[in-house]
Amino acid sequence: MKRLVMVVLVACGFLCAGCHKDEAKHYPVSGEVISVDVPTHMIMLKHGDIPGFMPAMTMDYRVADGQQIVGLKPGDTISADLVVSENIGHLEKIAVQQPKAVPASPPAATPLK
Repeated sequence: MKRLVMVVLVACGFLCAGCHKDEAKHYPVSGEVISVDVPTHMIMLKHGDIPGFMPAMTMDYRVADGQQIVGLKPGDTISADLVVSENIGHLEKIAVQQPKAVPASPPAATPLK
């Protein structure tokens, strides 16, 4: 009986140890791409405030999947998911934002004669 109790307590200890892991936090981020380094999976991003995490700044970010930044170029505006765990962050779900269309000017009015 004592052996069974010990086995159950040890098993519970292992299960509970896994429960205390820090969960990754996700923050939406958007900004302008300043530079792209595909081989190292890094981009420099000039972003706005990330509420609850950091103020606006320009900094390098590691990208979880390097294929997501192939084709990105300086000047592109992106949105992404910043994933932070144990003070280490990376970007996921990168999407290039389409520039807002500028409305066409109405044709010039022709004076009546």
